[in-house]
Amino acid sequence: MKQRTPRRRDVFKRLNTHYRLVFIDDESLEEVASFRLTMRKLYILLSTIFVVLVFITVSILLITPLKYYIPGYGSDKTRGQVIRLKRQVDSLNDVALQQQKYEENMRRVINGNVELKLDTQRLDMSRVRQEDMKNMLPATDVIKKDAIEAVKRDNRKQNK
Repeated sequence: MKQRTPRRRDVFKRLNTHYRLVFIDDESLEEVASFRLTMRKLYILLSTIFVVLVFITVSILLITPLKYYIPGYGSDKTRGQVIRLKRQVDSLNDVALQQQKYEENMRRVINGNVELKLDTQRLDMSRVRQEDMKNMLPATDVIKKDAIEAVKRDNRKQNK
C-alpha cells in the first residue's frame, strides 16, 4: 500500500506541473505565441474541443437534410413507400407461385399424369329433376358472349 501512494502523488504532481508551449517563426526566430499550460489544463482543453465538435456534428446532421443519408433514418413518406412496395412484392410473389402451380398442373394434364379421383357413382335419373339439369349450364347466349369477350382480350394482349 505504501507503494501506491507515491505513484498517485507523482501522477497528480505531473498533472499540475507547468509547461510552456512556444511557437517560433523559423525564418526570423521570432516568438509568435507562448502558452503556459499544465497537463490538467491541456486535458480539459482537448476534452472541451472534442465535446464541442461532437455537438456541432450532431447538430448539423439533425438540422440539415444530411440526416436522410444515415442508415435506418428515413422520413414517414419513405417508410410508407417501403411498406407499400413490400406488400406489392408479396402479392406479386403469390401471383408468381399461383402461375407456377397452374403451369405444373397443365404439364401434368398434357403429359397424362393426372391424379384424379374419378366419380364412378351413377346418377339415378329418376331422382334428378329436368329443371335442375337445365340450370346447371348457363344459357347459350351467355356462353357465346363470354367466348367473344375472351377472344377480344386475347387479341388485345397479342397486339401489345
